Amino acid sequence: MQGAEERRLRRMNNTPQGEATEGNAADDILMVDQGKAMPLSLWSKRVKFYSACRSKISYSEFDVNQVRQTIKKVLNTISRYDMISHGDRVVVAVSGGPDSVCLLDILYQLKDDLGLKLVVSHLDHGLRPDEDEAETRFVKSLAGSLQLPFETKKAGRLMAQQESSLEERARNVRYKFLEEALQKFSARKIAVGHNLNDQAETVLMRLIRGSGPSGLAGIPPLRDEKIIRPLIEVSRNEVESYIEERGLKYVTDTTNLEPRYLRNRIRLELLPQLRKYQPRIVELLGQTAGIMRKDEECLEEMTKAWVKGQDESGEGRELRFHLSSFKKLPEALKNRVIRYAVRETGGSLRRVSMRHVEAVRRLAASEKPQAMANLPNHINVRKDYDTLVFDLVKDTQAQGFCCFLDGPGTFHLDALRCTISLEEMVKSALTEMNVSPWTAYLNAENLTYPLMIRNFQPGDRFVPLGMSGHKKLKDFFIDLKLSSRARANIPILTHSNRIVWVCGLRIDDRFKVTDDTEKVLKVTLNK
Repeated sequence: MQGAEERRLRRMNNTPQGEATEGNAADDILMVDQGKAMPLSLWSKRVKFYSACRSKISYSEFDVNQVRQTIKKVLNTISRYDMISHGDRVVVAVSGGPDSVCLLDILYQLKDDLGLKLVVSHLDHGLRPDEDEAETRFVKSLAGSLQLPFETKKAGRLMAQQESSLEERARNVRYKFLEEALQKFSARKIAVGHNLNDQAETVLMRLIRGSGPSGLAGIPPLRDEKIIRPLIEVSRNEVESYIEERGLKYVTDTTNLEPRYLRNRIRLELLPQLRKYQPRIVELLGQTAGIMRKDEECLEEMTKAWVKGQDESGEGRELRFHLSSFKKLPEALKNRVIRYAVRETGGSLRRVSMRHVEAVRRLAASEKPQAMANLPNHINVRKDYDTLVFDLVKDTQAQGFCCFLDGPGTFHLDALRCTISLEEMVKSALTEMNVSPWTAYLNAENLTYPLMIRNFQPGDRFVPLGMSGHKKLKDFFIDLKLSSRARANIPILTHSNRIVWVCGLRIDDRFKVTDDTEKVLKVTLNK
């Protein structure tokens, strides 16, 4: 068997460069680049580079076939997505766990043949003092044993400053650190250790959360032309086999076993159940992500082409579309155009959900000649007759604010830097109504969604609690001796153009809780 394997490797290595045979790097490149125009010189250079790398790698030092196959698979991935050019300096993110240790070891095996210059980087998140310090010492020792530069940083204070989930904070701080290391060492790429199981878990997690096609595309093998994931097509079992056969040491992150994180529950509970129905579930979910990613790339190009073809482009980051053209788009492209416009205007889709996309679509379909809505990230969307305008809010007081509330939950009001929470409950379960100016208890039976929270507008009228007749909101403010600036920043909760609650001041008498009320809506403004 060993002689047959050696003969097979000899045949593979003697294959002329560029000839498409099974396992040849050129074959992978041909599959990926079908239909794409590429200069012949660049094509030849790229095929020769990866074919030469393949033929020069010596596997004789490895006694186990699994190690050889894993390295070949990684090289195929690097080739398929053109992750690395000869001579690149690569910052390798090493946590100390098996994935990152495997990644570093494989890149180290390939460094001479690919001409790589490696830098080991490690971030101490400061979340587990004892374990974090031990991990840092381990990674530093690992880098030293390989005679590679080592870069580390403590992130404790940065983790505490940001307002987001723990996982999101950790991710943001980690990539900020990696970007700093990239600049410090004049590197071109950042290599991270996501594997095929991470891809499958991400697809399932996003499916559970209701993501669309872009979310189901999963983790991209190459992002922003600099973040690379060479292990993205290698399963966790293959990583563990590689680690065992190579005799590599690693550290274990105990938080990976804590069920409070959704990803951990998917890994430890859901995937084992799904394997009973489909043993290849991890591989197939990775395949699904690849299919969705290709579809996304195509639709994204169609979206860009449509946006750039509009005549009503504004200055700076403002985008203007003809509504008549927008309304003719297929439904799927309408959503993509909105998301693209939001990302181009605000620089991010963070906190932008389907409810915000639907709010813009309702705005575009409204019969009102002029209307406006505020989205996360200080993005203002307004309808001006036959034009839909996306712009950054430069002066929230002058622009005003508006947010649709399409059901129970928590909503961010970026213009006021606060959130508003809606909670439905049965009145009989309500033991007491907390007395607070920023909490209102309303008769839910008199309300239907969507509700809207906006700023004060001229002509606003309501029936203050305890009164029977209407009062102009302007006069109400004058009675309270509120300045114009203060009035502009007071949120007004409305239902079908009727004021429900002047937040922090008074509810409308028509929406108060009575003896006959059965269902209560609790609204809380968190300043």
